[in-house]
Amino acid sequence: MTKIIDIRNVTPKRSSRRNVSSINKIARHHSATTQGDFWSFWNNRWKGLGWITGGYHEIILRDGSVQLCYDANMVTNGVRGHNQRTYHICVVGNGSFTDKQEKAFEERAKLAMKRFNLSVSDVLGHREFSGASTSCPGINMDNVRGRLKGGGKVSANKSPKPSSKPAKKQTKWTTISGNWTGQTLKRGHHGKPVEQLQRKLANNNPPFYPNKGAKNNGIDSYFGGDTEDAVRRFQSYYGLTVDGLAGKKTFDKLGGKTAKKKASKSSVKLPAGVLRRGDRGDKVKRLQRALNKANFKVGKVDGIYGAKTEDAVRRFQSVYDAHNVDGVYGPRTKTRLAKNI
Repeated sequence: MTKIIDIRNVTPKRSSRRNVSSINKIARHHSATTQGDFWSFWNNRWKGLGWITGGYHEIILRDGSVQLCYDANMVTNGVRGHNQRTYHICVVGNGSFTDKQEKAFEERAKLAMKRFNLSVSDVLGHREFSGASTSCPGINMDNVRGRLKGGGKVSANKSPKPSSKPAKKQTKWTTISGNWTGQTLKRGHHGKPVEQLQRKLANNNPPFYPNKGAKNNGIDSYFGGDTEDAVRRFQSYYGLTVDGLAGKKTFDKLGGKTAKKKASKSSVKLPAGVLRRGDRGDKVKRLQRALNKANFKVGKVDGIYGAKTEDAVRRFQSVYDAHNVDGVYGPRTKTRLAKNI
């Protein structure tokens, strides 16, 4: 099953909502970038355009995991003139997509078709909408629809993975020695401090890999475009100035010297029984830790089943138990949550 990263509780939103029954099309997009996620797209483009929301309801990352950005009743900015009745799914890439991404798109598109009572013919590429003039989504949609009908495997349009480490003859490196203790690292730097930065980013919870899926996930001691993008995503996530420069504030937010330890891999023991808003105690803490680990964030683990915890439970249920969305943790939710931590 595709890994879901739920960020619906933190993405910028408009106040109005649409009726989900009005949705009659599913749009496939590509990001026209080799890497990135909601936050890098928001900070580097959408925010500057003055948009109230982002462009997509879902974003399929290079490793095949899915950022769930908005509920279906939110109008986003995917295709001008068609957004009121369209559900938007973006696949990160520029005409080249991984097999994991294609598998995830097939799963998510079929779920959306079932949810909105649509047919395969209602799944369109961005350029297929009237008035659109674009190369997006960078793939033959007849092949995509053929796969959705069960007509075989669609080529992922793969091309050789770009290296985050440029050829020595093309790029001048600045070698940095010693350990990274907060000095500013930037594009073009190379050496042990850059590797330490990359490992801290990768070991963060959530992780910000320089190049997820590449050799060693892009940890190569070179501060290239992929590392700069990872730094920008980290800075955006934690509310820092988004400049792609890894300095003292980024160092401190990564935990300084203590950030060398990897995120705990210990299992979370789910509580038994029923928990609901107003409950307190250790059982609630265990539930909150599990929701955070499953990428349905509750924020601070405080043992209080308040509005944020209830919202996280509802968001989890809306994805994995759509007929039981009540914000109450019980045996059904426990069974489903156990499969996702």
